[in-house]
Amino acid sequence: MPATDSLQPPLTKAERQICKEYGGWTNFMQSMGLKPWESDDADEGKAILAAFARRDKEEEDKAANNKTNSSSGSKSG
Repeated sequence: MPATDSLQPPLTKAERQICKEYGGWTNFMQSMGLKPWESDDADEGKAILAAFARRDKEEEDKAANNKTNSSSGSKSG
């Protein structure tokens, strides 16, 4: 684990999962072209993670709604 992973800000469970998929905070930040030791970059990285988590949640909700709608619409009357 890189030492800069200790600079990771508090994250939600969803944000932590996304960060983990990148191999940790440092790898996530570097893949976004950001420096984990720069506070402005860390704020931007946190905002990107929040947007990714929000998008994932919206996609999950949409998929759940589609599944619910398709199963309720399959009944014949």
